[in-house]
Amino acid sequence: MKAKHGSVSASRAHGRLIGCCVMLALALAGFIYAPAAASAATSTYIASGDSITFGITDEKFNVNYPNEAPAFFEEGFDHWFNADLNRSTEVGKSVIDVNTACPSESTETFIGENEAIGGEKSTEPAAGSKGTAGIGDWHPCGYQSVEGFPLHYSAGGEHSQLEEILSILKEGKPAHPVRAITLNLGGSDELALVEGCTREVQEEYEREGKSHWAESPELAVKTCIGTTAENVTIPHVVGNVSDILKMIDSTEAGGGHYSGAIVLVGFYNPDSFTVPGSDILQNLLNEKLEQILPKFSNVTFANPFPIVNKGAFHEKLEAKEQESICKYTEMCNPNVQVPGGEPAGKDGDQLPTLAGDKLLATLVNKAWLSNPAK
Repeated sequence: MKAKHGSVSASRAHGRLIGCCVMLALALAGFIYAPAAASAATSTYIASGDSITFGITDEKFNVNYPNEAPAFFEEGFDHWFNADLNRSTEVGKSVIDVNTACPSESTETFIGENEAIGGEKSTEPAAGSKGTAGIGDWHPCGYQSVEGFPLHYSAGGEHSQLEEILSILKEGKPAHPVRAITLNLGGSDELALVEGCTREVQEEYEREGKSHWAESPELAVKTCIGTTAENVTIPHVVGNVSDILKMIDSTEAGGGHYSGAIVLVGFYNPDSFTVPGSDILQNLLNEKLEQILPKFSNVTFANPFPIVNKGAFHEKLEAKEQESICKYTEMCNPNVQVPGGEPAGKDGDQLPTLAGDKLLATLVNKAWLSNPAK
């Protein structure tokens, strides 16, 4: 505003100052133009997903409660990947990290209840920050809508995360070029599976003294998880993720019209030793997600499993896998242990440590660099 007022004042100067005013106007024009040029150079990275992308951990949440300011959760993997983007020669130094993530987001709450973009009306109540959204809960982001905690980014109201991403993309006409989108999603769907099977077996034993899944409670829970994961949860997650990617890329009315680089972030398994046999299922989910990549010309995959779960499937390397899980996740953080959890002292928070976030950023950057659409 000061530049405009200066220009107006100069235009009213006496004739003997015309020459000076012309020079001043030119200088001011340059001053006005410079911010416009910087704005045009600004580009966007959309970091979408669940708690991992949000940057939250149980310890950070507990320490700050109830003042869960997003500023306390700004060192997730997206922060480090955005730094990589700003160092890259492909996009320059003005990439803004727009983090749309919601803690405890499931593949359904991510889509929301808007049927025009693939949503459905909820048949289950909305889960809060400590709840787990299961199949049937399509309510957008319970962390915000139920608990009232603020997000890094929100378009306002009760929009789903997918709706917010589409509002940024503006059917291919975003305010700033979108250089990258990352998506990590499905962990909450898996937690709902584990909680659901545990509850089902417990209720069966309380009611009948046995379970139809197996002859012991431990084996019954394990069998329920394995069978349900393979036949229900994994196909469900893969189907929803595929639908989300299609909507972001869609050139139909209401679609994202996005043809730039998308990095799909795969899964590590923090529960390798708390839920025996889960390495097989987590690895299977990664494989199924990778199988949808040929459907998209702009999606690459970042898979943390081989590093976080180093030594998986090799009995002699179990100690190495446990050591790696402790390094890259909060499972061994003494401040967040589950009372009576097994293994003792190693049944904490599944979210990444700082080392885990930096690892994810490195893998995401590698996947972005190999993306033909970047």
